[in-house]
Amino acid sequence: MNLLKFIYIGFISLFGPLFVFGSCSNEAAEIHFVPEYISFKQVAELPLHNLPKMEAWQKAVPKVVEISIPRNNNEPDQPALWYHSGTKTKKPLFLVLHSWSADYLQHYGIPYGAFAEKNDWIFIHPNYRGKFDNPEATGSEKAIQDVLAALEYAKEHAPVDNDRIYLAGFSGGAMMSLILAGRYPEKFTAALVWVPVYDLNDWYDTVIQSQYNYTAYYRNDIEVSCGGKPDKDDKAMEECRKRSPSAYLANARGKGVQVFISGGIQDHFVPPSHAIRAFNDLADDKDKISETDYKALDETKSLSDGLKGYEENNRFFDEAELPVIFKRKSGNATIVLFDGGHDIVYNAGFHWLSELHR
Repeated sequence: MNLLKFIYIGFISLFGPLFVFGSCSNEAAEIHFVPEYISFKQVAELPLHNLPKMEAWQKAVPKVVEISIPRNNNEPDQPALWYHSGTKTKKPLFLVLHSWSADYLQHYGIPYGAFAEKNDWIFIHPNYRGKFDNPEATGSEKAIQDVLAALEYAKEHAPVDNDRIYLAGFSGGAMMSLILAGRYPEKFTAALVWVPVYDLNDWYDTVIQSQYNYTAYYRNDIEVSCGGKPDKDDKAMEECRKRSPSAYLANARGKGVQVFISGGIQDHFVPPSHAIRAFNDLADDKDKISETDYKALDETKSLSDGLKGYEENNRFFDEAELPVIFKRKSGNATIVLFDGGHDIVYNAGFHWLSELHR
């Protein structure tokens, strides 16, 4: 552990409860962060990650339980993870969506459950058709209805504060969060989005040209989900379009839902232009990032002159050694570009959410 990380964890452990942010009431609410969970990369290196998935959840956040959410049309129930302390005060709902190659038990969801437990938030982590390797998943109508069913389950089984309903997702989960924010902006207070896939057709072009062998799995997933090769089959291309945030996200502009979009400029998996284009859908015209600039960023993995000078010191990103090199807010959207790859900075997202309510 480096010195900066040691000092940070010690400081937060001692003084974390002193960090106070706005809440939906007139009284300030203490926010307790999870200094043991820093980033996607760091969680992947924890001993916890070596445990079977359910065992890891039971060890890290034992009060999170497995539930079943009924589906219509005699379909099997949807599995999910759930936390509600039982207290009767209205409280935030944290609806967290798993990433592309995972399901509701993925290890990388644990920090969200731990944060919810520490702060007495309601937490639900639905399966919404599981891995994005079949037509019923990957932004399908059935997957969308599964997420909406999880939202309704939470409202029926816990005292949800309707002014503080938060979506969160990473990678494929970020893609799904943006679809939901675009299609149902009135249902959510905010969406916390890390390294999103914005357009499936464009991402397909990226993975078929990639030099990395692992991207072949994602190429196959897209083809199976969308019914063919979208660069050669018009029906598959249209199906990919319908499953992409690019088809819906502009509808959320000015609708009240706040959206935090973050991308890594060194991301070789999902190019940072996906995060930028999502931001552009929500931003005022004067704040949009030009196509020239975001294409140059994808190619060079560095900021063009037009994007320099907008860095920000952020203790959470700095502690994760993923410094913020560009930040901009416009309308209901915030974009943060960090010097890193396909990653999450958990506590930075929790900090941002903790200040938001309708």
